[in-house]
Amino acid sequence: MSDDGAIIIRANWKTADAVRMMRQLSAPKLNIALTKAVNDSAVQVERKAESLVAKTLSIPAKRAKLGIWIRPRATPQTLTATVRGSASEIPLKAFHAKEVEGGVVARIWGSAVKHPGAFIFGGPDNNRNRDLGMGGHVFHRLGKTWTGKGKRGPIARARGGKISEAMAQDAVSTANERYAIERLQVNVLRQLDRATRRRGS
Repeated sequence: MSDDGAIIIRANWKTADAVRMMRQLSAPKLNIALTKAVNDSAVQVERKAESLVAKTLSIPAKRAKLGIWIRPRATPQTLTATVRGSASEIPLKAFHAKEVEGGVVARIWGSAVKHPGAFIFGGPDNNRNRDLGMGGHVFHRLGKTWTGKGKRGPIARARGGKISEAMAQDAVSTANERYAIERLQVNVLRQLDRATRRRGS
């Protein structure tokens, strides 16, 4: 795993069964089988990571899915795939943000956190502000609420966490790495078995 929580999946299998089947295949067929095994494993780890990140960061699963991808995928030359998480800040509105007296409450990292003085602006339920393009985001004021002469201070969009941060957490990264090893073992043996069966037919 890298510092940003990316999971690197590499075909480097040394079990007796794998070595036996590898010896029966020529280099091109062997590399194609291993490439399929690595990419199958990457897809399975990607799905696992989406579930773990959604739960850890307290965001909907479909939002986690948007920020996790496989890049690059394995090729016969590299035999390596990497599952990555976005390092962009997720808007606070994605964390079930709700306006309450004195601010906004959002559930993030498994806990309800209050943002004093914050507010939600715009969105589909507020026709008056829909044209402002605020999209129901959570905002807070920078500096003083009033700057003088009846003018309000500037506002900034409040942000939540990052998917890459969730993926880098020990519990999440350990679970992803263990799952990657488990799936790679199964997929390498399955793809090698398929390739040797085709060779013998």
